[in-house]
Amino acid sequence: MKLPSRLCLSGLFLLLLAVPSPAAETLNTICNFLGGDYITYDYCVSTLGANPESRTADGHRLAVIAVNLTVTNATAIRSRAEALSRTTADPIVSSSLRNCSALYGAAMPELLRSANATAAHNYTASSSDGRGGGVASPIRKENDAFSDLTTLAKAVNNYMAQ
Repeated sequence: MKLPSRLCLSGLFLLLLAVPSPAAETLNTICNFLGGDYITYDYCVSTLGANPESRTADGHRLAVIAVNLTVTNATAIRSRAEALSRTTADPIVSSSLRNCSALYGAAMPELLRSANATAAHNYTASSSDGRGGGVASPIRKENDAFSDLTTLAKAVNNYMAQ
């Protein structure tokens, strides 16, 4: 093989390596969309990207990964709070940890319902209450306003924690 042919093939190979895969593009596209309004781009990429499936995932699979990460995280926090509540000497801290564990426990059925809905391509609470039927929610406007308020409250609290 002549030198120019090798250079051409090497250049083509490098070009192919430089082109992002559709899944990587999906991860970047989604994280770019979310970055700034909800979470940072870097957090989105590093969190979802930590799951090996994200490398080949489409948007739906990334949504499933995100919800499953939430379920896993809530389960771990609940267990940790419960365990710490049993070993903490301070009764106020112990009581607070038990309350925290109970709150995470109470959230688990809804988180699991959300995971099932996401897996079934039902991405929004406004299209169904998760119990079937695909009926539009009569309180969608209120749900959206509440979601905006929780995002605002979290943002203000994050700012104050700096």
